Amino acid sequence: MVDALKLPVTWQMAFLYAAAFGGFVAFSTYLPTYLNDVYDIHDLKSAGARTAGFAVAAVIARPVGGMLSDKFGPRIVTAVSCGGAALLAVWMITKPDIGSGLAATDFILMAIMMGMGSGSVFAWVAIAAPPARVGAVTGLVGAAGGLGGFFPPLVMGASYDADTHSYTIGLALLVAFAAAATLFTLFVIPKSEAERSRV
Repeated sequence: MVDALKLPVTWQMAFLYAAAFGGFVAFSTYLPTYLNDVYDIHDLKSAGARTAGFAVAAVIARPVGGMLSDKFGPRIVTAVSCGGAALLAVWMITKPDIGSGLAATDFILMAIMMGMGSGSVFAWVAIAAPPARVGAVTGLVGAAGGLGGFFPPLVMGASYDADTHSYTIGLALLVAFAAAATLFTLFVIPKSEAERSRV
């Protein structure tokens, strides 16, 4: 475990998994509150059903992200998922209409992006981590995903504007974080020997 913590790939993948899986955990936890505050949905059954739809979409998208990573490489899939999440968060700031299904479309697409990112990061760990440390790195990266889901609800709650019923500040921070993860994926993480051999 100590040796795995010394590897740059551990921290790189932990950051990306915190963005992808952590974002999924945070949204799954906070979505009922968000629907209540922004769209005035007080019915727990309705909010629960919408949250379940979000979770199912992310779960289905996760193996798809892994499969696409096998075909196109995890770097591009991770970049697309993080970049897509940033764009969808921008759309979310505009409060798309929930009656016409636009809000649901935004939420489901966000779940798909986060699910795909979760799958692609784990595929990336298998390629980039030293074979003797894959298990330890995977465990640490998975733990980072849990921590990544802990902080966003706190930020969303602290940034909620009750007068306008909006989470503009919190969502703007999500945009910035997801955009940073996209740039980090594309330009900061060096290609490993194993990754170069796949191209």
